Amino acid sequence: MNYTTHAENVTTRLVDMIRNGSHGTWAMPWHTHDLGDLLNARNATTGNRYAGANVLTLALDALERGYPTGEWATYKQWKNADAQVRKGEHAAHIIKWVTSKNHDEPNDDAETIGRRLVPRVYAVFNAHQVDGHHNKEAITTNSTRPYEWLNAIGAEIHYGGDRAYYAPGPDRIYCPALEQFDDTEAFWSTVLHEHIHWTGHSSRLDRLDITKPFGSPEYAAEELIAELGAAIAAAQLDISPQLRADHAAYLAHWLDILDADPKALFRSAAAAQRAVDHLDKLATTSNTTTEVAR
Repeated sequence: MNYTTHAENVTTRLVDMIRNGSHGTWAMPWHTHDLGDLLNARNATTGNRYAGANVLTLALDALERGYPTGEWATYKQWKNADAQVRKGEHAAHIIKWVTSKNHDEPNDDAETIGRRLVPRVYAVFNAHQVDGHHNKEAITTNSTRPYEWLNAIGAEIHYGGDRAYYAPGPDRIYCPALEQFDDTEAFWSTVLHEHIHWTGHSSRLDRLDITKPFGSPEYAAEELIAELGAAIAAAQLDISPQLRADHAAYLAHWLDILDADPKALFRSAAAAQRAVDHLDKLATTSNTTTEVAR
């Protein structure tokens, strides 16, 4: 299987899940199913988290096959850990970008500018597919509670009002207060979503397209990045991603994007992962004490 075929397969499965959501309602699968640990996909032998589109790929595989865990590893890694993949088990697939050899052609979707990177497809198996595996505590980078993590990032946030949004001009996040939400999980999901937008500012990752008009492909693409980034960050912080009130307004645009270009999902997931990594770096290195409302 090559990269293009893999991207097309994963995108088709996600689109089908959106269109066949529970009760006929279009939604991302993490809003209609309790994915729990599945979005926190990690290597069972190293504890390292998978990133970007691999997180979505493995979560969808685990959901479809009924696996209860987000732990994965290659056949060789399982063997080296004295565990055995059971006969007849089918692998899931992930993408790893590697430095190309002389005869390889660089790929337009390479995530690092200036390097010749090519995608390689690797087979992995879930912990539920092997014998002899003993669960080990995953290595995590965000062991603090959500408010501690976000406080350390130091974005300017104004609470109150009746809607959540990021304003690029003043470089400020606006969000209703905690008591205005139905539950704490919905509050944190919203704050995370707006923080992903915040990373797109020209002084950070220089990605932001919400300055484009609503309904434009650029605006919809940025919202897809924020949706994916918030889901990835929520899983790392042990938060259940919650459905936003404006979610339905973007779904048709997202489906148009994914139908037109199956690789768009992988590019959006890569951008979302870069946003989460940027936030995580700030949270790890910053001494900021700006208070996030609890």
